[in-house]
Amino acid sequence: MSDIPPPPPGSPTSDRLASVGQRAIAQVIDGLIIGVPLFIITASIGGDITDRDNDNLLWLTVLWLGVSLVYNTAFIASTGATLGKRIMKLRVVNRVDGSPVALSYAAVRALVPTVAGLIPVIGFALNIAVYVRAIFHPYRQGLHDAAAGTIVVRRD
Repeated sequence: MSDIPPPPPGSPTSDRLASVGQRAIAQVIDGLIIGVPLFIITASIGGDITDRDNDNLLWLTVLWLGVSLVYNTAFIASTGATLGKRIMKLRVVNRVDGSPVALSYAAVRALVPTVAGLIPVIGFALNIAVYVRAIFHPYRQGLHDAAAGTIVVRRD
């Protein structure tokens, strides 16, 4: 879907695109919403996340990515925004017509960074690359947005 030309300047869609900074803050908030409980659970069952040779770090990573996948898919499909996006007054919509995102597209959008994050050694860097693309794209689409045909807009 990324071959569609950008909206003309001054159009309602281009005026309402969320900034990369707003999206980054929403992502940090979502990371805390997911990460703090997972950290507490891991610490309470005796998991040592500082030991790189320990399998606990692998399982924590897989658990984090799995919870993130479900969290993002469920919230985007049901309400158009994760809790972090709601706090930042953002919403994910279909790029073409601004309609809500269907479950299948919400899943694709969440799967792209999840799959990137699962790649050993370079997963974190690939995950960052998924989002960095938004800086240079006229619709501010990360790779996950392009794959799902979505954009992130400000809620008025």
